[in-house]
Amino acid sequence: MPHDPPSTSPRQDQIVRLVRSQGYMANEEMAQHFSVAVQTIRRDVTHLAELGLLCRHHGGATPVSTVENLDYDARQILNSSAKDAIGRYAAALIPDRSSLFINIGTTTEAFARSLTSHRDLRIVTNNLHVASLVSGRTDFHTIIAGGQLRPQDGAILGATAIETLSSFRTEFGVIGISGIEEDGTLLDFDLEEIQCARTIIRNSRRVLLLADHTKFTRHPLGRVGDLRDIDDLITDRPVSDSFQRLLDAAGVTLHVAENNE
Repeated sequence: MPHDPPSTSPRQDQIVRLVRSQGYMANEEMAQHFSVAVQTIRRDVTHLAELGLLCRHHGGATPVSTVENLDYDARQILNSSAKDAIGRYAAALIPDRSSLFINIGTTTEAFARSLTSHRDLRIVTNNLHVASLVSGRTDFHTIIAGGQLRPQDGAILGATAIETLSSFRTEFGVIGISGIEEDGTLLDFDLEEIQCARTIIRNSRRVLLLADHTKFTRHPLGRVGDLRDIDDLITDRPVSDSFQRLLDAAGVTLHVAENNE
């Protein structure tokens, strides 16, 4: 594992296997199966969801999908304090009067919320929520990519979005991701999102990847690139020695954002 192995109990390991085999399990069913209280199962499911090992829903749980991302509301809740810590840390790496891309994702939105003390930024984004978060700043110059709006999460995608992003060259590219393989491969779910992320990577002088520890347990099908495509990785937990060696070989600087919650 790129991070130290997540801490789970034998029952929690069995819950993950059971949910994966069934596709969906209600909390009451799992409580009966393991002869424990429903409240105990809820705590187990919450812990496993925080580790990215399954998806928590009202009244039950489903497996983590490799072909479809969690819905936007669920992603906002998942590991939100860690995302906020990552956002604050990443914002501190951006000097005033910088130019930057900001792409799609709840972690990049946490980053945008942390730019309040900055001055005179030039921002190019295909994330409508990011544009809204910085829209009140008169000293920020924000360019929103054209294209098709995905109403579920405010993403702006398609050929027009890629053309807009390709028209700029910025000092920083701040991107999120849906999964990271043990070999350093960067993964995401949606082909159009991947194309936009690749465009941002190509047109940024320094690429900052924001990824909380749950991204190391998720394995979407789509390949964005690998560690050689980024310059900085900002996450919320230390990585394993083997993954640190991959970062060193790729020339990537690791930043661990302290999450005190």
